[in-house]
Amino acid sequence: MRVDVNGRQIELEPNSKPLLIKRLIADGFDILLIFALFMAFTALLMKTPLADTYHAHYEQYKAIETETAARLGNDAAAVGKALNGDATYQNERFAANLHGYLLKAAAGFLAELLVLLVVPLLNGSRSTPGKLMTGIMPFSEKRQSRMAWYQVVSRFLFVLMIDSLVPYLYTGILTFLLIPTLRLTELLLSSKKNKTVCDYVTGIMVIEKLSYDGINSFQGGEKR
Repeated sequence: MRVDVNGRQIELEPNSKPLLIKRLIADGFDILLIFALFMAFTALLMKTPLADTYHAHYEQYKAIETETAARLGNDAAAVGKALNGDATYQNERFAANLHGYLLKAAAGFLAELLVLLVVPLLNGSRSTPGKLMTGIMPFSEKRQSRMAWYQVVSRFLFVLMIDSLVPYLYTGILTFLLIPTLRLTELLLSSKKNKTVCDYVTGIMVIEKLSYDGINSFQGGEKR
């Protein structure tokens, strides 16, 4: 692929487009890291005052379950019917699930903030930990340089909403187990440039960092 840099035509190295396996390894590492951080942040948030409301509602509906089961014995059908018709139980359970979701959404936000926003903004190649490990990086085709800060932000927001928060509403914690399948599907359906929907939306392609180092030397430094 030839690119124009400051009026000069430069031929990118043959390895400019990374092997698919590299992208899979990079995304896989990032997903595992996000999941580990998500679990850690969830555990921490559950021990803070932010979780007091969740615990209060949880204990309330669990107490109703215990009382109902003791009153009706081991008749699961009768217990289930009684709980389904108990407005207080339904309200307490809904409130507990809502606050639990908000806490886990906050934990997921913090995990993805670190991996997908903070780390890329702090390193010269704008790469996530997985891309740093595999030696690949996102490249802005329009700017002919590394991603701009606003592209990093838009990419983070796209992944946060489309790949995380929205699916979480329907799958809960399973979202973090389904993301690898989603990312694999996106990559397998990507274009000849290995560009996924997210890449097109944010105007980038993923290349080998060695290719960018050559372009950057002609530019005389990195663009902001």
